[in-house]
Amino acid sequence: MRENGATPTTTVLFDAGGTLVHLDYFFLQQELRRVGVHVTRRALRQAEYRARAEIDRFVLSAAQGSDETRRRPYFAAMCEQFVPDLQALESLLERLEVAHRQSNLWRLMLPSTRQVLAELRRRGVVLGVVSNADGRIAAILQQCGARGFFDVIVDSHRVGVEKPDPRIFQLALAQAGARPEQAVFVGDIYSIDVVGAERAGIRPLLLDTLGCYAGVRCEKIRHLRELLLCI
Repeated sequence: MRENGATPTTTVLFDAGGTLVHLDYFFLQQELRRVGVHVTRRALRQAEYRARAEIDRFVLSAAQGSDETRRRPYFAAMCEQFVPDLQALESLLERLEVAHRQSNLWRLMLPSTRQVLAELRRRGVVLGVVSNADGRIAAILQQCGARGFFDVIVDSHRVGVEKPDPRIFQLALAQAGARPEQAVFVGDIYSIDVVGAERAGIRPLLLDTLGCYAGVRCEKIRHLRELLLCI
């Protein structure tokens, strides 16, 4: 393992949605077709960055809110560029909310993610998840065949505190038996993941797969495989 400063990295913590598990773009494409809109997966991925920018603006403004209350604006920021008709947009957003309550829409894992996790475990790294979630993240990881990689799973719904509050990271560190300087946190939203990790004294890595966070000053990676080179 490489060293983070003078202290070896013993623990890697991950965000879940957008980092380990991803939006079901195929489902979103189907829902958009219902309102006469045909978009590519890449267009949806780019649109999701605009949604992340909206979350950053909201969180960094110190506005009150939670993962639950931010989800609809997130989907709205994604979809409004494709669906200009407000009535059709509202109908689409309502269907997405219902579908998410039935089965979390962040539910797909890339095969390469499991490969990275397996290699980190082979190296003896303690792995954990710190997620702003709704109580279902452990089950989603189980469905993806990845639950066994993780020693620690901290779901905000179950512990009553959300990122970027440093307390949720401290809970994960305590369960992992690690000090902040021994840990790395990987996430995809600057205001929630990077800011929260920094507040907890943890080295953050921003997963910026499309390179759209160019104006943000922090350590970035384009793919989880890069983790194997930087810890």
